[in-house]
Amino acid sequence: MKYKILILDIYPKVKYRISKDLNGGYGTANDYGDSWFSKLLKLYVRDAINFPTLFSVQVCGELNTLGHEVEFKNYSSKINYEQYDLVLVPSSIVCHESEIEVIKILSKQKKVLVIGPFGSTNPENYIKSGAAVLKGEPENFFHKINLSEFIKNFKVEIIQNNKVVSLDDLSMPGWETIFKDFTPVMKFLGKGAAINLYASKGCPYTCFYYCVYPMQQGRKLRLKSPKKVVDEMVYFFHKLNVKNYIFRDPVFSIDRKHTILLCEEIIKSKIKFNIAIETHLKNIDNELADIFLKCGIKLIYVGVESADEEVKQSAKRWSDENDVQIEKINYLEKIGIKIKTMYIIGFPEENRDKFLKTVDYAIKVNSSYAQFSVFTPYPGTPVYKDYEKKIIAKKFEDFNQWKLVFEHKNFDESSVRNLLDLAYKKYYLRFSWIINFFIRKLL
Repeated sequence: MKYKILILDIYPKVKYRISKDLNGGYGTANDYGDSWFSKLLKLYVRDAINFPTLFSVQVCGELNTLGHEVEFKNYSSKINYEQYDLVLVPSSIVCHESEIEVIKILSKQKKVLVIGPFGSTNPENYIKSGAAVLKGEPENFFHKINLSEFIKNFKVEIIQNNKVVSLDDLSMPGWETIFKDFTPVMKFLGKGAAINLYASKGCPYTCFYYCVYPMQQGRKLRLKSPKKVVDEMVYFFHKLNVKNYIFRDPVFSIDRKHTILLCEEIIKSKIKFNIAIETHLKNIDNELADIFLKCGIKLIYVGVESADEEVKQSAKRWSDENDVQIEKINYLEKIGIKIKTMYIIGFPEENRDKFLKTVDYAIKVNSSYAQFSVFTPYPGTPVYKDYEKKIIAKKFEDFNQWKLVFEHKNFDESSVRNLLDLAYKKYYLRFSWIINFFIRKLL
């Protein structure tokens, strides 16, 4: 039997960009600060980057493969919900209260199933609002599912999903469904639509102490075959005219051999893709950087976090020495790969002076882009147990990486927001950065 399913994405009305796909599927909301410059930066980024959760796209693909009709829409009261047999709601921490508000209304008339990492690890409020909650990776659950049986026996409960499906066995992601109502973009890569995808899942690194990726994906590394990855890229290049691709792997180059094989496969396609990745500087050397350039990698996100060793150790973060990081970033920028470095304020042992030291270090690194966000102990991570009694946030939507959500011994909410404003102005209002920005625009 053929069913009609709606994937309903729900967002609060705010003036900054929200992405549910980032931060391991918990989501982030780019509320950079309160100064005039931070507000301009929010507006600029809001329209430059926008894409759905990749697990939602993969679920579209699994259901399409089984012959069901799937639609992906942002929430609107004008949607005729009566026509759907099942409504799937991608969960997040950054839209949590907004999601609950809609689910309370919708669950009175429809079967609502919450999917995604945040609902999986924090199901209680969703259950109370009248939705069932799927634990685990939703694409695995919907792979070859007997949907008739599932809908027939649907209950408002926590559904334990222990199905394991290899990345190679999953269906083609349902981007054609997404593109009917929504065009994802990543303007920092280039003009036109953008698609996000995986070459691997799972991360064994020690920063799982505060990182949410391992909670859904696990700490064991799982790889998709390079040919399967490139087949998807080539398919969507021809089918949807997409040449911009964002790899959502927690650490793109964690397996060097697999990474090189993937890059070689991309080069063999002879298509000029524009690619963004996120990785760890420890996994990059000049040889790999040159291969990255040849296969079309134009933008790399790297977490630097802090310039202070004591601060990094307190957060169980390991990295290259500061001078080595600068050397690697300078080489990547020199050969034509833009770097976005990511820094954090509010680690347990941090104070104002140590953070300002990090800002000065960021200026010395001088990457194309820099991001300053706030240390956030997320529900479900090991670090949350240490902070649970110190939480001061009134709602989950405040856990957006730009607000202090706990009592810190050296900072309060106001001082953190002021330091964020200071960091962004010091970094981006430099004459040298502004000139280089316009030069890059002209190239």
